[in-house]
Amino acid sequence: MGPKTSMRARNAIRLAIGSLLIGCATPAAAQEGVDWSGLMMGIAHGTAMDEAARESVSSDRRTEARRPAATTSLTYRPSLERRRANYARFVAKARAQDPRGAASLEKDLSASDLIAKAAPELTRYGFRVDHVGDAYAAWWLNAWLAVRKRTDTPPIRQIAAVRAQAAEAMAAVPEIANASDAAKQEMAEANLLQSLLIGAALEHAKNDPAQLQRISDTLRQGARASGLDLGAMDLTDRGFVPRPG
Repeated sequence: MGPKTSMRARNAIRLAIGSLLIGCATPAAAQEGVDWSGLMMGIAHGTAMDEAARESVSSDRRTEARRPAATTSLTYRPSLERRRANYARFVAKARAQDPRGAASLEKDLSASDLIAKAAPELTRYGFRVDHVGDAYAAWWLNAWLAVRKRTDTPPIRQIAAVRAQAAEAMAAVPEIANASDAAKQEMAEANLLQSLLIGAALEHAKNDPAQLQRISDTLRQGARASGLDLGAMDLTDRGFVPRPG
């Protein structure tokens, strides 16, 4: 990444949490001619995670701005070797949906450890890359903002509330909380990489209403297919709650 690219990336990463990973994003994934939506949807999303998140939205969450739970069961010891294997696995899954986009993604992942580069900026918002709940929260927030076609940054208290909500929801699922380090890392990195792709797509489409609508529709449909209706929830100081009406 050259000096000009680095400066542009640093500026873009501060635009919104929806573009949280844009500083490490794969530009090719958001360029014309690449089916970014097919690429993103080619990376499988965990149904159990989405179901847990959906149930947490419908639960009674009265405590304001709760701190993220100290759910040590959701942390894992990252391995660079596993991360490389995960990258290869994600590219293989994406290739079935979008060969051209997968090739661009593979090139960028080979040139740089995108998740490692994103870690410092994620930390500014309280996220940890070695925490399954935080990784899901990053995707959840990014996807919801994209569905609403928003590129602003929610208040830190709302971000913290969603992190707490995601941690509580994920910790309640035994197959997630009791998973091996390798399984947790794969789940977390799939969510982080999808967040990266959402951010890249939003940055590319921020001045294109038609493309923003396409991104919104794709994410809404993809999440709904796994049981999570992003359009039926609002972001509040208590995290995500059912949308009135």
